[in-house]
Formats: sequence, C-alpha cells, structure tokens
Amino acid sequence: MTVRMTVTPLSDCVLPPFTSKVTRTAFAALTGLPPEPPEKRAASFSLLFREGKPLYRELKPRGKGEPHAVELSAEAGEKLECRCSFLSPEPPPLPRPSARFKFGAAEMEAAVEHVEVARASEVALDLPKKFVVRFLTPTLLPVPGRGPLLRELGVKRRYKLLPDLPLALALLAHDLRLRGVLDANPRRVRKWAELALAEIDYRVRPVTALYTVRDGKPAVERGFIGYVSYELLDPSGRELLSKLLAFAQRFGLGKSRSIGFGHIEVVPLA
Repeated sequence: MTVRMTVTPLSDCVLPPFTSKVTRTAFAALTGLPPEPPEKRAASFSLLFREGKPLYRELKPRGKGEPHAVELSAEAGEKLECRCSFLSPEPPPLPRPSARFKFGAAEMEAAVEHVEVARASEVALDLPKKFVVRFLTPTLLPVPGRGPLLRELGVKRRYKLLPDLPLALALLAHDLRLRGVLDANPRRVRKWAELALAEIDYRVRPVTALYTVRDGKPAVERGFIGYVSYELLDPSGRELLSKLLAFAQRFGLGKSRSIGFGHIEVVPLA
C-alpha cells in the first residue's frame, strides 16, 4: 500500500531536521496505526517535499569554523507533499480523507491525495531500455561484510559515496527475500546487473544530512544525491529488474530507507 499525502501547517512553524518524522505522525493521524511499525523494513516514510524538493537539513562547511545547517521552516497554509509505503500480510485499513494532528507545538492538517493498494507479486514498472534513476535524498549503501572490519578498527560506519545500482538492488533483493516477498538470489542479482546495466551519464554529489541532535551533539549521515542514466544491455533479467525498481520507488534503496533516506525516482531517458 502506498499513500500519497499533503501536510499543511496551520501556522508558521519550524520543522525537524529530517522531516520524515512529520510524515510518520501524519500517517498515524490518518490511519490510527502506530507511527512506529513493528518491523521497520515493512514501511517507508518519505521526507516532506516542497515543489518537488525534499526537506532536510544539510550540513555545509562554514569556512574555518564548524559546519552549520540551515534551519527548516514552513509557512501557514502551504502544502507539503509526502508518501508512505508499507507491506501488510492482510488488506490494510484505508486512511481517512483528512485529519488534524500536532507535531511539537505546531498544529497541522494531513490530507490523502492518492491511495494505491496492490499485491506484492503484481508490483512492477514498465521499464524502457534506457532510463534514469534520480537519487532524491541521501542514499546510504553499506558494503556487505565490512562491519566487523570497521568495529575492529574503531571506525565509524562508512557508506559508498558513489552510486552502485547493482549493489543497491542486491541489498533490496536480500531484504525482500527475508520478508518472503520476492524470491531472488542477491548475489546473482548483483552479478547480472553489473554486466547488464551500462551507465550513460551521471551527476552526483555527496551530502551530509543532519538527522537529529542527541545529547547536544548532531547525528549525521553522509550519502549521495543526484542522478545516473542507464541502458539495459541484457533483457533476460528485465522482469526482475522492473520489480526491484518498482519496490525501490516505493521503499527506497540502501540503509535507513524506512525514515526517508534513499528515496528514488525512475523515469524514461528522454
């Protein structure tokens, strides 16, 4: 199920540094479901979007001093877009058309714009031979097996700062396989995609996103945003690829996609 919503502040307000917290609260108000699903990988709450631009606080260099983040705010009456996607073993309850809720000291109104309910087996894209993947929010791609090495060295977690779609698809296939949604071997997916997907063009840059502040210290994640255009050279895996990219559009790619990281959009290459 994917629910596309608008969130409208009823007065000028300050937004959290990573605005998926507002989306989660809005969804709970519309459905009566708890804002924290029992299984995080079963749901994905997007950031708020303003005219197609995701709202999150990006840390930027201050020159010789410490990095700084620009505070996020919203004006009374402006409509911000967001979406929630989740997997359910049973038909989920349909949300109410609208609901008011409080986020901190701010009162807001959430309204449903579109609801899509589909069987997991039927989720797929009409994938052309050439397409573009737009990485709209910071994407965090962990490298399988690196964790023990980082812990041994005492190094903070590290993610790939360059797009690696074969790796991203393999990570997604692994999660979907664990949930019994898609029976695909992650290693075979990665091996096939490395040969079958050829990059045509790209524009990518790394960003540091402020997720929250804990004990007065900023909690940040370093990922990448931008786009990469691809050509499908081997059509033998088109059906599986179309399913994986369809799930990626709903649930994101990489780590922490349940809270809005790795939000992507797949479009035909013009």
